[in-house]
Amino acid sequence: MKKFLFTLTALSLASLTFAQDFGFGDSDFGGGSGFDGGFEESEPAVTISGEVGTSARAWIGTDKSKWSESKQAKYANEDYTYDSHGYKKFYDVSKSEIEGDVYANIELNYSGDYTDANIKLNLDSGTIADYPEDVIEEASAGGSFRDSRIQVRAGKMKEVWGKGDKVHVLDNFNANDYSDFIFPDYIDRRIGEIMFKTTFNLSWDYNLKLEGIWTPMMTADRFASEDSKLYPYAQKNLTDTVKAVLKNNYAIAASSAMSSTNSDGMALVSGVMELSDFSTDSLYEDNIHSIKYGQAGARLTGTLGGIDWGASYYYGHYKQPSANLEKTAASITTAVKTDVGTGTGTYATWLSTNYASEIASLVAAGKTQATALSEVAANHAIEYAGKKGFSTEIDLPTLNYDQVQVFGVEAAFVLWKLNTRWEFAYNLTEDTAGDNPWIKNNSLGWVAGFDIDLPIHNLNLNVQETGTYILKKDKIKEGGIEIGGTKVGWETLGTN
Repeated sequence: MKKFLFTLTALSLASLTFAQDFGFGDSDFGGGSGFDGGFEESEPAVTISGEVGTSARAWIGTDKSKWSESKQAKYANEDYTYDSHGYKKFYDVSKSEIEGDVYANIELNYSGDYTDANIKLNLDSGTIADYPEDVIEEASAGGSFRDSRIQVRAGKMKEVWGKGDKVHVLDNFNANDYSDFIFPDYIDRRIGEIMFKTTFNLSWDYNLKLEGIWTPMMTADRFASEDSKLYPYAQKNLTDTVKAVLKNNYAIAASSAMSSTNSDGMALVSGVMELSDFSTDSLYEDNIHSIKYGQAGARLTGTLGGIDWGASYYYGHYKQPSANLEKTAASITTAVKTDVGTGTGTYATWLSTNYASEIASLVAAGKTQATALSEVAANHAIEYAGKKGFSTEIDLPTLNYDQVQVFGVEAAFVLWKLNTRWEFAYNLTEDTAGDNPWIKNNSLGWVAGFDIDLPIHNLNLNVQETGTYILKKDKIKEGGIEIGGTKVGWETLGTN
């Protein structure tokens, strides 16, 4: 790896971190925990706690293109040799970057006989600048009725389902924030969601309870922005595809405008304005902030014979979108056929010039010249659209959050000295046949693991494994496209 991230953990734990819990639980406001002050325990109590601190991070061997303008100018005349990703060597200290941040987490709690409320505030530069709505990380209120046999709660909440220890396949209501892959705990990367929860305590003897949750809408997973060092590769592929299609289409529009009789160039100006107004939101088939993307689920848990067990059902949508390139593939097929022609078209000439060895290797493997040219044409269609442009327009891909139902079982029990944890999920989508390449297939998910206390300075060993098995995955490539009579896998468009 040419780029390494070094988080200065030592600084966070020592000199740069001054985390401090503070609270007023022992004040006269209702008699807090640990000191009753002569008050009844049942009287309402308000507590405030929190943490403040700093964090620092060093990047070694950063991408030259991501440098500031002043830094690029400073090293403009130096003779550096970079690889294809724009890096020199991972130990190139001259390209180091150090980031720092100050944060504050504050929590306010109210607890009464039959009601309670909670507010958690997250104050750091990233949240304030990019997601100000998440400064209020959680805010909810609840109440209990009929001797606590019925409990209700509503607000912006994080709810964890499943017996895994910070690793889950049944925890589906909250989205994840992947914009920074370094976080101290599982719950800290979860995004609070507006939800309503009801719990029925059916039996105290067996810890039997039934939970029901409904959310009026859904929040999608978050990822780093395009200018970030943590920008996902798959997302970059899709972004590059969209950019290439836009370049192709607006080049055609510009060419048409320049050759038109409209000498004042207004058609060209209109095209440029249209391009500047383009938003990725237009790629989505639906608005996820609607009732259609509400989530619902039920979970029954209990204890029997030393086994903590559970069974759950979830209805909602995947929180990462699937790209539908059916129309994109069809329009590329048309464009490629037109520009490849009989092997002497503009695209064919470009391929023969730039990818002669790739074509020759396919021919050497026994394929005809026409078949080899068709496959290479499909492999580099998006690249050509962005660099040279076809003579016809290409349809943009569309994005959609696939519907999913999750049927799950979970368990936790002691085996010898091992505290074992288990989760199993069957994910049911709308593509039960498995042959629709634009919708996720059905799948199985699992978590299996244990932890054990070691007789060495209170050490604890925690081992967990999670995985997913995609059902009927051999059917996915049946959704390929044909170019010149040759079937080519759609994944060559760079979005698999």
